[in-house]
Amino acid sequence: MLRPKVYSINAAPSDESEDREPLIENDAVPPQCCSARFNLAILMFLGFSVVYGLRVNLSVAMVAMVNSTSNSTLGQNSSIVHACPLPPGSENSSDTFPQPDGIPQYPWDSKTQGWLLGAFFFGYLCTQVPGGYLSGHYGGKIFLGLGVLGTAALTLLTPLAAQLGLYWLFALRALEGFGEGVTYPAMMAMWARWAPPLERSRLTTLSGCGGNFGAFVAFPLTGYICQTWGWPTVFYLCGGAGCFWAVFWFIFVSDDPRTHRRISEEERDYIIKSIGPQGTGHGWSVPVLPMLLSVPLWAIIITQMCSNWSYYTLLTSLPTYMNTVLHFDLKSNGFLSALPYLGCWLLSTLSGVIADSLIARKVFSITNVRKIFTLAGKRNFSSFKCDFSACCLLQLCS
Repeated sequence: MLRPKVYSINAAPSDESEDREPLIENDAVPPQCCSARFNLAILMFLGFSVVYGLRVNLSVAMVAMVNSTSNSTLGQNSSIVHACPLPPGSENSSDTFPQPDGIPQYPWDSKTQGWLLGAFFFGYLCTQVPGGYLSGHYGGKIFLGLGVLGTAALTLLTPLAAQLGLYWLFALRALEGFGEGVTYPAMMAMWARWAPPLERSRLTTLSGCGGNFGAFVAFPLTGYICQTWGWPTVFYLCGGAGCFWAVFWFIFVSDDPRTHRRISEEERDYIIKSIGPQGTGHGWSVPVLPMLLSVPLWAIIITQMCSNWSYYTLLTSLPTYMNTVLHFDLKSNGFLSALPYLGCWLLSTLSGVIADSLIARKVFSITNVRKIFTLAGKRNFSSFKCDFSACCLLQLCS
């Protein structure tokens, strides 16, 4: 009796390179509209919109949470030199934004605000690699869903933690980062089983760019809510949205097209045949030493690190800078802080379609398409020093 073949993504690659192998046979491709894979991308898009709303809400709300008048008492007898001129008529006013009656404000200095804004990333760092590894073995549905649901539930406790004290709020934000750290690795693990090779760029960018869309919506909306109803409402609405999304996620999503209850047979066969053996989960073994000695892997890691440094610096600190240095009011602050992410959302969505088109038409190899688009993205967003590092290191990924 013949035993069925078992495949693993850790299996040794074939002699032919990925660029030379045909991606799919010339069979008819099921339409994307209303397909299971497209619905999954839309749900992921909405999920990452919520994720980034949960991530950036404190950045804008911090402006309303802080009573800057109490921080300026030490400098009552000294002259304050502003980097940018104050708006006319506001020379004798503080940067504190009034809140409705009963809404507390806190005397946090800039150092304390920096620690609170950075607390999220202490937890976020810890679960990236374990989240990706476990998602690849067990499937990403449970990790992505629980990551968003857990972060949303903790966000509901933010006003209470702020009242209890700085250490409570710091710990809460670190736990939120701990939960969100698994979301992007889980997304990649799911697309390894769901995304046909010729649709991989557009599906991953459509789902992942929900983060940029979420930041674009969350910045102005948070500013408006803080100024109208008070900063605690921001955390209640964002947390409630995350819990609401999780209900749909656990009802409609499956880890694998083989187990999806509403997928058509035509689409299921197309996905399974086009992905091949890479659409199965990996084993427990990890080639740690070859990974540590892989120059292309380190090039990708350092390039991504440089990009994330500039991205998250803007994401967390831009609203505070717009308030304390440029002196914008809260609503204008939120709107202007959101504009970079509108451009990111539109261009990233378009880039996925273009990348798939270049691969399908065989204009460039898969590797060269990845390099070109990665380099173009870093040039647009990163600082010059990070860009220079990215340019040099990407040449090593051949």
